[in-house]
Amino acid sequence: MSIKCILLDEKSSVIDYADLSFMGNGVSFLIPFEEDTLGQFEEGDKVIFQVEDKYNQIYDADISEISYGKIHLNEVRNLAPLLHKDVRVEVEIQSTIFYTEDGRDIPVEVSLRDLSCGGMCFLCEEELNMDYEYLFMTSWIDTPIVVKFKILRKEVANYNMFAYGCEFLELLRTEESLLRASVFKIQAMNYRRKRMDEDDAV
Repeated sequence: MSIKCILLDEKSSVIDYADLSFMGNGVSFLIPFEEDTLGQFEEGDKVIFQVEDKYNQIYDADISEISYGKIHLNEVRNLAPLLHKDVRVEVEIQSTIFYTEDGRDIPVEVSLRDLSCGGMCFLCEEELNMDYEYLFMTSWIDTPIVVKFKILRKEVANYNMFAYGCEFLELLRTEESLLRASVFKIQAMNYRRKRMDEDDAV
């Protein structure tokens, strides 16, 4: 049995893709797609991996052996309940946020620049009130949700824009799980696109 996985480093950045295989005697191992990936690990190290297309399923394991292109695993652990909210990916997503003023919902066009399970950074031309609470729709995930957030910091950016760092508010556990899955999915897609560009350049 073999499952497509994504190898991650300690900062949850993608290292490589791999096949996760199971033997009948309970032995499991990872086979990275790229040969030079094996050189990044040694026996006794921990390896972190997530199941491709199930981005909320993330695990780590001790490396018991590296041989014949395989990373042999020992004591596989489920990390999903322990994931931190600050795993962050760079994005380029156009979105609309809303705030309420004088009983009216005011839309603001923004450009998301990075995203995590707990917050985001975006650019916009408007100087926003730091005391307001804002809403936006996660249009990039399969099950869109409405997220409330507050602005933590504001900086002047290029081209007469402002950059805002934000924290999500009152997320349900299921909503946080959806956001986490979308963050890892975007990260994996970014890595895949980068590898394809590198292959085309060769």
